[in-house]
Amino acid sequence: MNFAASWALSSRLYGLAQRFCPSNIVLRRVHSRSGIKWVPLVGLTGVIVYGLVMVACGTIVRDGGPGWVNLFFTVGFWNTCRFTLLIPTSVARLLRVRHQEKALLRDGQRTHATAPTAAEAEGMDAHVPAVPVS
Repeated sequence: MNFAASWALSSRLYGLAQRFCPSNIVLRRVHSRSGIKWVPLVGLTGVIVYGLVMVACGTIVRDGGPGWVNLFFTVGFWNTCRFTLLIPTSVARLLRVRHQEKALLRDGQRTHATAPTAAEAEGMDAHVPAVPVS
């Protein structure tokens, strides 16, 4: 009973976090094909913003502020790490996707260049000998 309830609660919290947390929304949009080109700018902005949140919250706690501010420090630290790792991994993904697109384009051009025209195809059919059916 407790396991099922905790499982249901965690899945609902995960769904809410995916829909409403700003960092998750940004990461989801950046991981799309149209958003992948913005990764360096978005990643650097995320590192700066969440790094400043982390520093501010750490300063508040160090100067005698309430302990619940540590939660925001932890969230800032986690998101700073996520955006820091986003930059190199997504740049590698972007390079891989562009390489694959160029390869597909190159293969398509090769296939198109070697494909016979309609007039050539008709002429080829006339030269094909009929195969007897046994």
